[in-house]
Amino acid sequence: MWILIALPLILILLSLVNCYLQKQEIFTQQTFKCRLKAFLPSQPSYIVFLTVVFIIGILSFGSHYHYFTDYVEAAKLTTLVLLLAPVAYIDFKSKTIPDKLLVVGLFARIIFYIIEIFAKNKEVQDIFISDIKGFLFGGGIFLLTTLIARNSIGIGDVKLYGLIGFFCGYRGTLTSMIFSLFLSFIVSLALLLFRKKGRKDTLPFAPFVFAGTFLFIFLGV
Repeated sequence: MWILIALPLILILLSLVNCYLQKQEIFTQQTFKCRLKAFLPSQPSYIVFLTVVFIIGILSFGSHYHYFTDYVEAAKLTTLVLLLAPVAYIDFKSKTIPDKLLVVGLFARIIFYIIEIFAKNKEVQDIFISDIKGFLFGGGIFLLTTLIARNSIGIGDVKLYGLIGFFCGYRGTLTSMIFSLFLSFIVSLALLLFRKKGRKDTLPFAPFVFAGTFLFIFLGV
């Protein structure tokens, strides 16, 4: 069953996510026992975040496998979603997108390319061409937006959608982008109507990218 592959993959990725987000608390401790204690989340809001990410990981793998019965693709897209989770978390907290996570994501994609070479020999060329198109489209659209309307989209978002292009290909990147922009528009409109934000205020975009990419995977569109 797919859950036997999904569960250990998601638990390992979630542990790495937790290590990254808690690295300052973990690696400043002197003993293994103190590091282990720091590794275990204690704040209720953070526990909720990790729980939601775990559920989203399971739903991502399960739904994609249900639609396409492809373990490699399901694992690849689930890895992307769990990579986007800490990016969204950090962007929400500090309005920055860490380059280190994007580099990790690029290395993860290279690993999946190697797996695809063996598992999908005849399809690799088509996959790579679609990914290049996704990279150029995703990164290009946001780069153009940044150049035309300054302060509308950060360069971190440009690089983030370039990475998503490598994971999702052209069609997936387009669908993820549509969902992300739609969610961003709805939330921004609601905040304006309730006067929580002004017209000149900005919102971190990575949380919407995380949600939009998950919707693309979950709905199988």
